[in-house]
Amino acid sequence: MGRNYSSLAAMSITSAVAHAAAAAAAGAGKKAAQVQLQAELNTDDEWNKFVHRDGLLVIDVYTEWCGPCIGMVGNLKKIKVEIGGDNLHLAIPFSQAKADTIADLKRFRNRSEPTWMLLANGQLLNVVFGADAPRLTRTIEQELKNEELVRKGELQRPQRAPHELTPQEQEVALAQQKILDARRAKEAAAAASAKLARREARAKRLECHFNDVCPALMTPHAQKHLRKVADALEPYGVVIADKCPLVLNKDGLRMLALEDENLGTEAACAAMVDRPSLTLLLKKLPDKEGNVLELTRKALIGDGIAAEEEETKKFLAEELTANSVPGLFVPADRHQRAAALDLLFPKMVGSLVEPLLPAEPPHLLMIFGAWQRRAILAVTSSPKLANSLLRYGFFTDANLEEPKLLAKNIDKYEERVEKDYSETIALMIAVAVTEPALVVPQDMPEGPPDELLTLGPLHVSEDTVVGAEECSRFFPSGYSEPEHKPKPKSKKKKKKRHETKDEGDETAEVSTEIPEDGDTMDGSAEDDGAEVEGEGEEEETHQDKATSPPPNAI
Repeated sequence: MGRNYSSLAAMSITSAVAHAAAAAAAGAGKKAAQVQLQAELNTDDEWNKFVHRDGLLVIDVYTEWCGPCIGMVGNLKKIKVEIGGDNLHLAIPFSQAKADTIADLKRFRNRSEPTWMLLANGQLLNVVFGADAPRLTRTIEQELKNEELVRKGELQRPQRAPHELTPQEQEVALAQQKILDARRAKEAAAAASAKLARREARAKRLECHFNDVCPALMTPHAQKHLRKVADALEPYGVVIADKCPLVLNKDGLRMLALEDENLGTEAACAAMVDRPSLTLLLKKLPDKEGNVLELTRKALIGDGIAAEEEETKKFLAEELTANSVPGLFVPADRHQRAAALDLLFPKMVGSLVEPLLPAEPPHLLMIFGAWQRRAILAVTSSPKLANSLLRYGFFTDANLEEPKLLAKNIDKYEERVEKDYSETIALMIAVAVTEPALVVPQDMPEGPPDELLTLGPLHVSEDTVVGAEECSRFFPSGYSEPEHKPKPKSKKKKKKRHETKDEGDETAEVSTEIPEDGDTMDGSAEDDGAEVEGEGEEEETHQDKATSPPPNAI
């Protein structure tokens, strides 16, 4: 009997050990499976190998600056246990793919919203945006059922490459494109209106001094025909008042091409760059009536000539054109005349009129907490963004309607003893260029810099039109002008009074000095050391609330 009990006990122990070992093995297997479920995909090779694995694949797509959705990891593990367990023959590998380095994920770059891709057999099934665990769970359940039907031959799997858009993405993309097109049209109209206003203002300003003159340019190959130009102008009462050789560099040619597109061709650039052209200053004779621009163009180009005469007569501008390169440039209107005067005769114009100030590029307002000031100014001082920061300043809060300025630069702001969590730093950021034709395409900014967006702005203007209005309130006219420091007070001169006392035959001269403010009668200053020391101790107790995030932001 004892042996039977012993035998049963031994068998029980052996069974328990076996079950424990099996459980341990199962647990180790599950742990190994969990480890295997999560994979980090950073390259195209890793991506291409992973997406062709068997089963339903769930991938968390993230960008470098935002990172993967850590908050959903627990939910994903729960989904795996409850849905993708032993009852199903499909694995659900959860992985993280970096959109910055994988070509198929290019459309997800620069997004901060959690993004989940569901794939099977290399085909994109669905995309879920946002950290919505119930919605992601329902989508995984549905796709698992669909995959079961696909394996049974009862359903056709969608044939969609990972880089292609799902129907839902196409709808969102179409709506976003409409919004983008409307915004661009609005910004383009505002930019065109601002450009026209600038050109009109400059034309009026120059007409005060140069209303009877017209600039012109003869390209290098046409200079030998200067006599023909003078002869063509003479019947119309216009003479060549001055001429000067000028070598136009590429920037000058781009500016000239804005006024005459025929001078912006590759052939014109090759013919003119680094070779001297001839600038002409044409002037209308005093006894001649009419507009000098109209007279000049009529003489050289044929504007305003009757159609019958124009057909039979070949004008000088056409005659001097060689290999599609114009031989003459004559302004077509008063705006072009003002631009040509600034470009071709800068010294003459500068002697009478203030120089033309460059126009501000399209810009947005970006507001951050003042505690981020060092990181923000470090980012904007990088070579890539050095030209994007137009102005900045520190304000009491993020009020867009009535901003209250605290300091125009970080040095002045740091001098302030009292700081508060609500204080902000506002930036005027260029997001485009004033004249795209004057810059190299890769040098053109496109929207708010990603480097600043990653720092979490409190406010970003919705477009450049709104941005101009907001920046005008934060940075009004004259904001960047240097502040005039008050002159230091000059010390009061010590006055001397001379008194004469007669004492017999002797004369004594007595000098009486009037002490300056703050001086004692014996010439020594009052000792304020104790008071200054007390103030210093008080400053040390102030908390710099703008050097770290507010408590609710930690």
